Amino acid sequence: MELIRISFCKDRYHQQREMQRWCEKNLGDGGYYAFTQRPETARWAIESMFGATHFFFKDPKDAVLFNLVWQ
Repeated sequence: MELIRISFCKDRYHQQREMQRWCEKNLGDGGYYAFTQRPETARWAIESMFGATHFFFKDPKDAVLFNLVWQ
């Protein structure tokens, strides 16, 4: 399975929690470590390090919707 990654640099770090809440509300199951802890149900995951934030999506449609809202 190939995941779709959408990344933001540190200038958007302050929006990370808001983006995460949007994903929870609109896409359902996901979050930090989602693909390792619940790979069957997680639709998206988030990773953050050194100010960069990466969102990963299983379904291309979810990635497009997220991108339309947050880019």
